[in-house]
Amino acid sequence: MTTVPHVDAQHADSVETKHAIANSIQPPRIDANGYLVTPWIRVTMMHAFYERAAHLGLKVSKNGDGVPVTIRITGVRSRSDTARILFNFMDGADYLSAVVQVGDTSFKVEEDTWLYWLFTDFRTITDVANAVGEQAANGIALVAGLPIDD
Repeated sequence: MTTVPHVDAQHADSVETKHAIANSIQPPRIDANGYLVTPWIRVTMMHAFYERAAHLGLKVSKNGDGVPVTIRITGVRSRSDTARILFNFMDGADYLSAVVQVGDTSFKVEEDTWLYWLFTDFRTITDVANAVGEQAANGIALVAGLPIDD
């Protein structure tokens, strides 16, 4: 799974914004953008985000101050467990994609199960949502100039 998004240099913030992000971000807001994003996907993605953010040293403000963060969903597909078991890869992939907006910077995050079906045929949307949450935290850390040490 890819856990570090590509952040183009042209989308990098100013030095002041980088310092503001490193000082504190607001709790991320999920914009479903018209897609059906189940509570399970939201909770899983945000849990992975907060866990990874804590590991990276990102400070998430409890009182809502800091740089605003929005995760805007651009695509989602979650198959039922029955479809996954009966049809395996022939039913397509589970996927989740979004654009993360932090301050005046944005970057894409996405993950799917398609490339992994041979090795992990029972991989679910939970795994995908975890990866997207981690990617969002990693991308914000990259924008802030924080090291990603894995």
